[in-house]
Amino acid sequence: MKRIVAPRGLAMFFVAVLLAGTAHAHNGGCSAASVAGKWTFTTTGSIPAIGPVAAVGSYVADAAGNLKGGQTRSLNGDIADETFTGTATVNADCTGTDVIQVFQSGILVRTSTLSIVYDDGQKARAIFTSLILPDGTSLPTILTIDAKRVLPGAH
Repeated sequence: MKRIVAPRGLAMFFVAVLLAGTAHAHNGGCSAASVAGKWTFTTTGSIPAIGPVAAVGSYVADAAGNLKGGQTRSLNGDIADETFTGTATVNADCTGTDVIQVFQSGILVRTSTLSIVYDDGQKARAIFTSLILPDGTSLPTILTIDAKRVLPGAH
């Protein structure tokens, strides 16, 4: 039996699509302010010259794009507690770039650059695009991050 969609139902569908598109257009996309808050994350992957990497941590992002946080990291089985600071550039299309300086016991151990994508400002995924040691040595990486915002706003 052939089913015919009633014109009223079809009209309601198009109105819903139009309203959804309008709501998205009004939110203005992403910005540093729209993704500010406390985030938790996991990092997984490897540094080919060294070995597997895993980390868990949290950070706070403020409305100006400043980041501050900490993580517990395993690098080829070597565990370390690390702190970090950095900056986030967030584009209206919800992509961005983070530049992070990582410290152990107050000493800079690396600077990482990440390419990041935000999903409705509540989740984010990133990939490391560079990892530079303090002496300028660049290490290739295969590292990704999954993050979730747990508190909105800068806390």
